[in-house]
Amino acid sequence: MNSEMKLVLIHSGEDVEGFRPVLMKWVTDVLAQRAEFEPWLVEPASLLVRPGNAAVIQRQESLRHLAEADAFLIITSEQSNVYHCELKAFIDQVSLRWQARPVAFIGYGGASGGLCAISQLRQVLAGQHAVPICNFVSFPDPWALIDGAGAIRQPDQARLPMARMLVQLNWWARALKAAREQMPYERVR
Repeated sequence: MNSEMKLVLIHSGEDVEGFRPVLMKWVTDVLAQRAEFEPWLVEPASLLVRPGNAAVIQRQESLRHLAEADAFLIITSEQSNVYHCELKAFIDQVSLRWQARPVAFIGYGGASGGLCAISQLRQVLAGQHAVPICNFVSFPDPWALIDGAGAIRQPDQARLPMARMLVQLNWWARALKAAREQMPYERVR
């Protein structure tokens, strides 16, 4: 039996700061060093395509990963103290896939580091019967965190919160997977 939890990484929003590629590399590097997760990347835009579009195959692959997910990690920027409308449309479109699954967050942008967006997303996802976990990772003023080589300055400062968050996410993923196997969530909803 595969003991890895299927973790779907979801990133959203515009990236005017140019921080998202740097952050995504850091996140995937951290996850590559951990044995408990099998990460998959899903872009919300890949699911918001029209039928007949050439991206339909990518959409079907993304939906399959969402259906098989044990946990989610949402990476979101924040603008004007809110999350992006594209992410809300994505959450609504794949609503059944969130049920009885944990969701963790990495936020970035502005002085709050995405905390306003994360707080709002927790409420939205709780309404979808997901389990938003308490720990998170935040990058305030992200444009100041990129060095000349295009990497995060002082990445070790974020490693401890990331490690704590991933331990908590893994615990919830295993607990909720066992509960779903014992009784499908649709029967208790």
